[in-house]
Amino acid sequence: MQATPPLPLAGVRVLDLTRLLPGGYASQMLADLGADVLKIEEPGQGDYARTMPPLGRTVGQGFLAVNRNKRSAALNLKHPGGREAFLRLMDGADVVLESFRPGVMERLGLGHSSLRERNPRLIVCAISGYGQNGPYSQRVGHDLNYIGYAGLLAHLTSPGQPPTLPGAQLADIAGGSLMAVIGILTALVGRARTGEGRVVDVSMLDGTLALLPLLATLVLNGQPEPGPGEAWLAGALPAYNVYETADGRYVTLAALEPKFWAEFCRRVGRPELIAHHIPADAEDRRRTREEVAAIFRTRTREEWMAALGDAEICFGPVNTLDEAFADPQVRARGVAAPADYGAEGQGMALRTAPVISDVPFATRPGLPGLGEHTAEALRAAGYDDAEIAALAAEGAVALGE
Repeated sequence: MQATPPLPLAGVRVLDLTRLLPGGYASQMLADLGADVLKIEEPGQGDYARTMPPLGRTVGQGFLAVNRNKRSAALNLKHPGGREAFLRLMDGADVVLESFRPGVMERLGLGHSSLRERNPRLIVCAISGYGQNGPYSQRVGHDLNYIGYAGLLAHLTSPGQPPTLPGAQLADIAGGSLMAVIGILTALVGRARTGEGRVVDVSMLDGTLALLPLLATLVLNGQPEPGPGEAWLAGALPAYNVYETADGRYVTLAALEPKFWAEFCRRVGRPELIAHHIPADAEDRRRTREEVAAIFRTRTREEWMAALGDAEICFGPVNTLDEAFADPQVRARGVAAPADYGAEGQGMALRTAPVISDVPFATRPGLPGLGEHTAEALRAAGYDDAEIAALAAEGAVALGE
């Protein structure tokens, strides 16, 4: 029987100092791909997500969502003993991931440059709202603030309507977590050639702007910014829009290519609309959108799915999450897998990485308790049991139950 190959990031050691969603999601992606992620938490409270509602049996659901496949060590970085313990752990690490406000690591005596002086192979990734420099670097913020500053929120609306909060945390995940993983993996590849680590500076504001290449290119090159609902892919085109059906549900039509639009028009018995694929005139676009909207209001969503679901027109439903996870395509792809969350019970976990050959999506049983692996990690860094007990007595570290 052929042995299962090791996961791609097996042997990569990550010290994760982050809290809440952006850093937690990034380090979970690395852990799912095989990295040994040691979550460094403050004794007593730990990651705020542990206690933030909505709560499960023992932890917040937000903590459950992004902390599988990790270990936890509780170190007091304000205590000399805790700081030294962190540095000794860092000597054997490949990556330090942090999400403090710029300057906090320096005040703790753990500045990026000093960490890399001690371990030149180290990759330091800092996730912050506005980046390590600039006039806003010290401002506090969350996802909603970043998408507002980036101009994305202004386009999440229709003419005459207020901006709509997105269901996904776009700045946190796409602008923060994914950018961090890209930066870390890029730095690991570079280090394999040069032997030198790097500092990865992730700004969630920068990362959100990177989600707007089509609109940003217009503005950066002197073109007027479309208003809400006026951008080609944000509501202006009749061929690329969301339409209500007879039962009050919604469907998506994304017939951008002429051949898809023509097929749609023929399928619904309106060949005369083929010439109105991408009308140059705003009034023509409005009239065509209204005509298409009237067509979709003649049948229920499921009737339209039966009629157009397999057609070559780029068409689909607006699903709820329950419907999405029940969809045969999603089920066939194995996007969710059974998970044992320990005290939280049995459940399901969401795959957060792409499908890679010979890389199974699996979760280790349980969630890391606060400080559960402190002693284990310190022993691996060279501390003996007496030294660990002394550090715990001094309040430099906390040992899990």
